[in-house]
Amino acid sequence: MTIEQAIQPSGAKSVSLSPDGKHVAIVFFNGYVHELQLYDTATEESKVLSSSQHVTEGFWRFIKAPREVTWAGNDLLAVDYGVEAESINLNGKKVADLGEEVIGRAERDKPDSPWLLVYTDLEDGEIAKVNARTGERKTISYPKGKVISWAFDRGGELRAVSLVNSAFWRDVSTVSNWYRPSGDAEWQKLTQFGIGDDYWVPMFVPDEPHTLAISSRIGRDTYAVFSYDTERRQIGEMMAGHPTQDILSVSGLDQSAFERVSTRGMRTEHVWLDPVWAGVQDSVNQVLPDRINILSGDPRGKVLVYSYSDVEPGAWHLLDMAKGQIRRLASRVKSAAGADMRPMEIMQYAADDGTKVPAFLTRPASGALGTPLVVLIHGGPRVRDYWQWNPEVQILAGHGYAVFQPQFRGSSGFGKRFEEAGFGQWGLAMQDDITAGVRELIRQGIADPKRICIVGASYGGYAALWGLVKTPELYQCGVSFAGVVDIGYMLNDRSDAAGDKVTRELRLTRVGDARTNPEKFDQVSPLKQASRIMAPVLLMHGEDGRRVPIAHGEKMKKALEAAGKHVEWLAFENEGHGLRYIVNEKKYFQTMLAFLDKHLGKKEVDATSK
Repeated sequence: MTIEQAIQPSGAKSVSLSPDGKHVAIVFFNGYVHELQLYDTATEESKVLSSSQHVTEGFWRFIKAPREVTWAGNDLLAVDYGVEAESINLNGKKVADLGEEVIGRAERDKPDSPWLLVYTDLEDGEIAKVNARTGERKTISYPKGKVISWAFDRGGELRAVSLVNSAFWRDVSTVSNWYRPSGDAEWQKLTQFGIGDDYWVPMFVPDEPHTLAISSRIGRDTYAVFSYDTERRQIGEMMAGHPTQDILSVSGLDQSAFERVSTRGMRTEHVWLDPVWAGVQDSVNQVLPDRINILSGDPRGKVLVYSYSDVEPGAWHLLDMAKGQIRRLASRVKSAAGADMRPMEIMQYAADDGTKVPAFLTRPASGALGTPLVVLIHGGPRVRDYWQWNPEVQILAGHGYAVFQPQFRGSSGFGKRFEEAGFGQWGLAMQDDITAGVRELIRQGIADPKRICIVGASYGGYAALWGLVKTPELYQCGVSFAGVVDIGYMLNDRSDAAGDKVTRELRLTRVGDARTNPEKFDQVSPLKQASRIMAPVLLMHGEDGRRVPIAHGEKMKKALEAAGKHVEWLAFENEGHGLRYIVNEKKYFQTMLAFLDKHLGKKEVDATSK
């Protein structure tokens, strides 16, 4: 797959089906302009309701562009414009101002209800219920704190909330859970945890009185859904759980009538407990095999299907149950049509201490053994990679490289024990997991041991640089984008994370305290060990990065140059911790591919990928 095919932004960004199934609202983006179109499911005709426009309000000038759509009845759409939200009718005429951003429908079991939940002040977390037909507004209040989770009842009343609060003078943060038995009752504090504890959060309020549905892994390894007795203040029976996978979400508003459960393993799975929906899911999976197919709508009428996979960036289909017909409506990445995609293989290997480490492997089209390998390390580190279309993976594979993505200990989504095994292990067991995976690919003959490069961004950038220090015999080059270079400096730099009390406190648990043992971090910081790097290094950084300031990259560049090492440097103007602009994405990939080709000895380069 070429760079141009992978990073072209044109395609559908949001698709939603009206409650009666007669219309589909689709937001398209062509690289310059967002356009909201209304598709008639009977006539298959479309019309434009709204598109990007420059707006001036006093001294404030901004682009008002449709981004997301929520149906507030069959003839009314709530449209998010990025800076404000308003409702419009089926002809595109404005009906009412709503607020800054729509959260979702308030009365979820009433398809004709015009009441929506909205942010009236996104920065301060102020929310309200707003009537999309009249503009009537009902402010919703909750105790003081930063919201991390909330739960509403069937009627759209906020009934439970999880809040974070931090001490003013000390880095001591707490998570508290609150509940009220009705929308106009006083709030009751149910529990309080330390920010580093395993705390539960509310998911929704069932119809049963004095009951919450909560997400918790207290006393177990993975997140499951439990009932919670608000009078006894006790966790009750498990409502949905899996021994090795987190439960991501459930649908249904009472304990006895779950419709769907979603789990997060190496591949996300959606399991329908409703037999009618389960039958529809089976039928769709047969028509669109080897994909994750997400359904919404009416299982006896019109169904909207969002389908994606490792080789499909995402597409929306309309299924007509009465006619037994399915047709494609829109694609997320229009330029990907017809491109050669490479599948992501799911694998597992043993680390040096026997820990089982999951990973993804994507091979180039040749499929031959002994191919050049890119070891692609995710950021975080408390995140993970997913089985889904990844433009960076597809570009590298399309250019002839195998791509290895190890989910080393400390990654989230694989259980509490696996995640906590990474605490305090920057440069140690976490790095050893990566090393063990690379050695396993060499042992199997998949990777050419003389043509391996380690690449990553943020924490992945740190791991790439540390891999060059710790196991120089494995890698012929390394690439770091916005990578951390000094752990002690990271804990005290001018980043947004170092300036946040909650993040600082979490880092003490997950990374360690550089104030009490700075030598420990010096021993695993690439900046302090730059002289040990033997392979060529490519450093790239956004000049405006706040999560990992550019000072990290500049310090590493100077240290490598002072040690007489081969280092290349590229800074991106007007970019932060990631890349927003297409021209910079293209430059990033062109620079990285040229670097890889140069140092891994790749002889044939597809000119179209540049």
